[in-house]
Amino acid sequence: QWHYHFLHLPQSYQSRFFPINFCVLFACTNFGTLDPYFFYFDLLRLHLLYIGSSKIGRRPFPEDLDGEILLRLPVKSLLRFKCVCKNWYVLIKSPAFIRKHLNCSKNKPSQFMIYDYNARDDSPPIALIPENHGDGESPDYIHRFKGMTNVIGSVDGLFLLQREIDPENRYMQIFAMALWNPSTREVRHLPHHKIQYTHCGFRLDPLTNDYKVVYYNFHCGEYEYAAVYSCSTDSCRNITPKIKFYSYGRSLHESYGTAYLNGAYYWLLSEGLKYSIVLFDFSNEVFEEIEGPDDISFSSLILLDDSVALLPFYGNCVHDIWVMIQPGVWNKRFTFQCFTYPRTWYSSCLILVTKRSRLVSYNVRTTKTRRLGFCHPVLRRNCGVYVYKESLVTLK
Repeated sequence: QWHYHFLHLPQSYQSRFFPINFCVLFACTNFGTLDPYFFYFDLLRLHLLYIGSSKIGRRPFPEDLDGEILLRLPVKSLLRFKCVCKNWYVLIKSPAFIRKHLNCSKNKPSQFMIYDYNARDDSPPIALIPENHGDGESPDYIHRFKGMTNVIGSVDGLFLLQREIDPENRYMQIFAMALWNPSTREVRHLPHHKIQYTHCGFRLDPLTNDYKVVYYNFHCGEYEYAAVYSCSTDSCRNITPKIKFYSYGRSLHESYGTAYLNGAYYWLLSEGLKYSIVLFDFSNEVFEEIEGPDDISFSSLILLDDSVALLPFYGNCVHDIWVMIQPGVWNKRFTFQCFTYPRTWYSSCLILVTKRSRLVSYNVRTTKTRRLGFCHPVLRRNCGVYVYKESLVTLK
């Protein structure tokens, strides 16, 4: 088993790896039961021995091998290993390492965040669980952000949080926004906006490598405007949308799960039984509208793999999925039965809650249902289920 993992290191490292007597001692003493992460933890411990041996003239571990090993570790371990030495601290904090680690994380299992909006003040309403969570394992609970009313995301492991500052004010709702990384527990507060209603979206601008948040504001039918917040400049700039979202019975709807794709954020726009797609291009900072399919009932917007799709809900529990082949061209791809209202959407799976308060996924491609290993009464209450990939992305 050790030899298997050793061979999966880059070949250039195998020829200049540590002496064979260390390899034999390593393999014989640390691998009664082997998990891939244990392998890397022990490599790191052995690295500490090499740091000490370098003081007496021996060659230390290659620095580029440090990075290859650390890239494969979870965020919780990397946060601890920042304290090992200055070189590791600088490496783990570097933007290049953070981006590489994020790319590696995309091939790892996802995490689920369950947010209980009705939790008491003395109970932790947020549960973080991995996708491969076992039935006997305890999730990671953390306490609420006081007054939080909505969660949007995630993008690169980040969530956009929304809370109402003055709920007693009947004439003007004032919302506070914040970006949050649940893996690092880091929070960045955004400027306040005095608005009546709002729709938000955020993502990484691929041209500037800058995280941006777009707000759409609507005030009592009198006016509507949009604003874009930039993390790099910590400033907000108003823009004028050319699309009237709330005129002649039109209304904007949030999507199931994350709604960003190819540099844009998507919403569903309805006008009676007519639907269209609204997107915001973060690079050009413009809104666009795309015509939706004809003759569909109440729908929700989802992302099916790398395509925008609509999930109509019918009274007989038979659902279709319409996929946008190209702008304005739609194709009915799947038809399936679902007797439980879905909580979110992830890849090609609906995330559902059963009558026994179990979290399960239903794959529309394979029609297979899988338990996600989490069972709690909170799932039957007013809670949100969100999917994310852990990351080191910093918000400072």
